[in-house]
Formats: sequence, C-alpha cells, structure tokens
Amino acid sequence: MIANIGKCRLMYRIRIELISETRKYNGIFTASIIWLVVIAAGFGAALLRGVSFETLWLYGLIAAVPALLSLSLRSLLHKEWARLVVIFAWISLAVFACLGISFWPFAILFLCAPVMAALFEREMIIEALFLSAVISAVIYGAGLTGNLPTPLAPAGAANWLALIAPLGTAALALTALFSASQTRARHGAFQTLPAAAVGDTADILDTLPGGFLRVSKTDKITFASKSAYTMFGLPRDAGHLPLQAISPKDAGFRTAFAKLLEQAKTTGTTASATIMREQGHQFFDVSASPTEDGFLIQGHDVSARERDLSNLRLSQQELERSIADKTLFFSGVSHELRTPLNAIIGFSDMMRTRLFGPLPGKYAEYADLIHDSGQHMLDLIGDVLDMSKVEAGKYTLHYGAFDMADVVRSSVKMVRPSADAAQVMITVDVPTQKDFVIEADRKAVRQILLNLLSNGIKFTPKGGEVKVSIKSMAQTLLLNVSDNGLGMSADELRTVGEPYSQSSSAQQIDSRGSGLGLSLVKSLVDLHGGRFAIASQPKEGTSVDIYLPTGRQP
Repeated sequence: MIANIGKCRLMYRIRIELISETRKYNGIFTASIIWLVVIAAGFGAALLRGVSFETLWLYGLIAAVPALLSLSLRSLLHKEWARLVVIFAWISLAVFACLGISFWPFAILFLCAPVMAALFEREMIIEALFLSAVISAVIYGAGLTGNLPTPLAPAGAANWLALIAPLGTAALALTALFSASQTRARHGAFQTLPAAAVGDTADILDTLPGGFLRVSKTDKITFASKSAYTMFGLPRDAGHLPLQAISPKDAGFRTAFAKLLEQAKTTGTTASATIMREQGHQFFDVSASPTEDGFLIQGHDVSARERDLSNLRLSQQELERSIADKTLFFSGVSHELRTPLNAIIGFSDMMRTRLFGPLPGKYAEYADLIHDSGQHMLDLIGDVLDMSKVEAGKYTLHYGAFDMADVVRSSVKMVRPSADAAQVMITVDVPTQKDFVIEADRKAVRQILLNLLSNGIKFTPKGGEVKVSIKSMAQTLLLNVSDNGLGMSADELRTVGEPYSQSSSAQQIDSRGSGLGLSLVKSLVDLHGGRFAIASQPKEGTSVDIYLPTGRQP
C-alpha cells in the first residue's frame, strides 16, 4: 500500500508539470467574472430602483476589488504569495462589509475566501477557513459588546449590498465547485496521458526516483530514463528496441513484464505488479499507464521492502513452530502424567475407604491428603491439556441436542460436596416448567459450568452464596454464575481470559489453581460462537454471563 501511495504521489508530480498554468487556473478566471457580473447586475437593478450613482459607485468598486485582483494576478497564481494575496483580498472584503455596514447578512462573505482557495490547493482551504472563522468570531464578539463602528454606508447602498452579498457568494461557490470538479475530471485520472506532454517531461523523469519507459502501441521502447537502463536491464541505446530487449538474461522478469503490459492494454487503465528479477534477487514495483501513443512504464526498486517482509514471514513461521512445539510438549507431558496420577488417586481412595482393613490414625489422614492432592493435580493437568488442544486448534466439539437445565442440575450435584465442605450455599434458579434445549457439545458446556462453579466456591468465604441461573433469549441461552465472594479489581478484570493469569484473590486462598479456568471457559465459549462477559467488584463478588447460541453455528 505504501508503495502504491508513493507511485500516486510521483505521478501527481509529473501531472503538475504537464498542465499549463493558464489552463490550471481557468476556474479562478470564471469565478471572478461571475462575481463581477453579479455586482454589475445588482448595480443596474439598484439604479433602476432609484438609488443614485454617487451612492453606489464606491461600494461597487470595493466589492469588485478581490475579483479584479484575482484576474490581474492570474498569470502569477502558481506562486504562493499571489494566492495568499487573493485569499486575503476576499477576507478583507468581508471585514470591510461587516465593519462598515453590518455583521448580518455580510458575514456570509467570509465563505468567499475558502471557496476561492478550493481552486488552488486543499491545504489552502483549511487555512482560509481557519482565518475566516477566527476573524468573523472576533467581529461577532465585538458586536456583542457594542464595539463595532457606526455603519458608513447609506441606507440605499446598504440595502443593495445586502442583496448582492448572499447572491454573489452563492454564485461564486457554485462556479468554483463546478470548475474544481471539471479540473479534477480532466486531470485527476491517469487513463490517458498525452504523448507530446510525456515527451516534454524527459528531463523531469530523469530527476525523479525510479525508472521510466515509454512504450509504443507496437511494443517498441521509444524512451528510457537514466535509471531505467539499469532497472530493466536495457542496453545503453534502448531507443526503438523491442520489448524483448528488457532483461534478456531473465525470461521470468520479461514474461511478467509482458503480462503487466497486456493487462494495461486489455483494461485501458493503469496496471501494477511486483516483479522479481533473478539477477541480484531484486524486486520492482512496476506500473503501466496508457497514453495516446502507447504506455508510460514506471518502476521502483522495492527489494529492501520485500526482504523485510520475507524476514517477517520467517519470524512468524518460527513463532508458529515454537507455539506448536510448546503445545505438543504440554499435551504429551499432561497425558503421560495422568496415568500415574490415576493410580495414586485410586490406591489412596482404597486406603481412605479402608478396603483392606483399618489404618492407624496418621496413615488415614495421610491417605486423605494424598487423594485430595492427586485429584487437585489431575484437575490442573486436565486444564493444561484442554487449553493446549484449544491453542493448537485441535479441540473438536461434538454437537448434540440436550436440556441445559439437566446439565446445570448434574453439575451442581458434582460440586455440592466441595461447597458443603467450604460452607458455601449453592442456589439454582432454573424454571421447571420450561425446557432449555440447546445444540452444543454437552461435555464442553459441563466443563464451562463446573469451572465457573468451582471458581465461585473457591473464592467465596464461609457463609457465602453461589447462584446459577438460566434465561432463554432470542436464539440465545444466557447462563449466569454469580457469587458474593472476594471479587476482582478493574485492572484484574482486564487480564481475565489470558492463560495462566491469576488475580490477587488467588493469593488469599489455600487452594491454588493453574490460572487456566476462566481462560478455558472463554475459549470453549468462543468455539461455540458464544460470548463471555464478566463483572466484578472487590469484596462484593463476581458475576459471569455466558451467551450460547441455541443452534449449531456454521
């Protein structure tokens, strides 16, 4: 994109050199003449209505000064000082009318300066608007405080000028806008560039960055700038050579160049492409613009840009490989750890239940600790393994229709023992008279709910409460899990959903997690095409909303 912008700017500079100054400022001439015609018409109408010539002539002359000045400076308008003089002349007319007659309706004359600036450059429109706005605001403020001078114009002239000001400004604006649009239509597009003009700019092309070629309609090279000889691999006497003379040792470059030229011929518009030359492993942005007798070719060396892009692509590939290796490592380690952990949990469970007889008091206590620690570690490993699958894009959802109310009730039963042990009450708000059928992955939805319930129980102090509710919305099911526990700050909320991130509340409890719970919840919700929202206040609790589509997402 940056290269294309650079090419557009470059072609714009060429175009400015080709357009003659008188033709470029035709709009100034037309607008000034229209202004003078409006003044003359108003002058005549005032005379017919009985206003004396002596009353009118001075104000008519002052009103005509900016237009007459614009006409007299027309041949010098390519210079910045002349354009500034014209703009200040129109602003001065508005100031004179507002101070010498009245602010209303003559404030409209302040629009004349930016209107005329539109026929110069876009930057000058902003400058003229700014000056006009500031000066008009100052005059208006002076009028509010009663500091404006006594009007100079008699009633007859004032009435005539009050009619001329809005009519003249409107006519000036319409004429200027029409002239500006005609100029852009005539010179804005590079569909066809006059051959004679291109020939006259050979010296200009030699000074501009990049290389330029002129190619005739019969595919003959009729002109090559100095840089083009090296860029396109041409012999020093390139004039009137066939296109086959381009990069004779690089058939790929020559073929790509011929395709680009054919595209410009077929479409009749500028065609662009990035072409590589094997010799020196160089890259060029090349464009072909139709002219009256052929094409103007521009080339720009972008080898440095392409090298940077290639390095970025290599870095991205290395990063992707590193992430894949990390994910594979986590998956492998997590899977291998599950087998011995299951054995530890199984044997410790046998010891806890005294399957082979009683145990001494301390051994029984140790068996409980081994079982609880093993189960906790297994849960952490399960989170790591699931998160690794999600990051690797290998977590597959198995869709099926089921009632969300059943999943809620079964999940609450599973965490009820841990809630009772923590002396935390679980409240379920699920209307029994209504079905909450959803098409989703039942196992993943249960995991979402279990993680949220476990978090709520973990971070809620004794005597607290965890609430679960379901609401049916249009094509969406809202699952809410809230608690009145420790809560999180605004800064901690911003990191919610990032893997391995934990809030400060996690430091205040005995049961430490992996920091993957909410991250895994958010990932599973995203896989379903749902939405995850969380709100929390320190020491007030946390509320998590899960929006799941009731139907399978494409």
